Amino acid sequence: MAHVPIAQASSQHNRSAQVAAFDLLLILATLFIVKYVLLRAGGLWTYAGPISLLASIAVASLCLYKNGENWRELGLRKPENWGKLAFWSLFLLVGTIVAGIGIEVAASNFIGNDATSIDPNYANRFAKVPGNLPLYLYWIIVSWVVGGFVEEMLFRGILLTRFEQLFTRFRLATWVAIVLQAVIFGQQHFYYQGWAGALATGGLALISGVFYILLKRTMWPLILSHGTANMIGLTLIFTGIQPPS
Repeated sequence: MAHVPIAQASSQHNRSAQVAAFDLLLILATLFIVKYVLLRAGGLWTYAGPISLLASIAVASLCLYKNGENWRELGLRKPENWGKLAFWSLFLLVGTIVAGIGIEVAASNFIGNDATSIDPNYANRFAKVPGNLPLYLYWIIVSWVVGGFVEEMLFRGILLTRFEQLFTRFRLATWVAIVLQAVIFGQQHFYYQGWAGALATGGLALISGVFYILLKRTMWPLILSHGTANMIGLTLIFTGIQPPS
C-alpha cells in the first residue's frame, strides 16, 4: 500500500479544513441572516424557518457542486435493504418521540415557567391549523419537504460532515461535529418553542447525529422518522387532541 508523506497528508488536511470553513461560513450565514430578516418582516415570520432552510440547502448544494460532491455521497442514496430501512425508521420514530417528550418534561421541571415562554410576536404558529384542512395539508407538505428532507440533509448531512472536516486534526472530531450541529438545530427552534423546545429538538438532533454515523451515514431512516413525527404532531393539532403552539 502506498505511503502518503506526512507533509502531503498535512496539506490535504489543511485544504479539507479550509474548504469546510468556507462552506460552513456560507451556509450558516445564509441560515441565520435570512431567518433574522424574515423574523422581523411582520407576517412573514411564520415562513422564516422554511425559507431560511430552503435558501441554506440551495447554498449547500452549490458548495457540494463546486467541490465535486453530491448528496448521494452524504447519505441520500438508494437504500440497500428495505426491511432494515423500515425497522430503523420505526425505531427512530418511537425513540425520538419518547426522548423528545422526556426532554421537554425534564426541561419544564428544571427551568420552570421560563422553559416554555417565548416572544409573543412568535406565538401561536399553528393556531389556525385545528379544523383547517387546507392549512393542515400545507403544513404537512412543509413538514415533509423542509422538516423531513431539508433539515436532515442540512444538519445531519453537510453541516455534520463539514464540522467533522473542520476539526479533522482532533481525535474526537466526529463527536464535536455531532454536538455542534445539534446545538445549532436546537437554537433554530428556540424562537417559537422556547427553552423546552430548543433543548428537546437539540437533543433529538444529537440522537439523530449519532445514528447517522452508526447507520453508515445514510439519511433515509432519519428523513422518514423525522417527517412522520412532524406529521403526527400536526395531525394531533389539526384534530384538536393537542393544543397548537
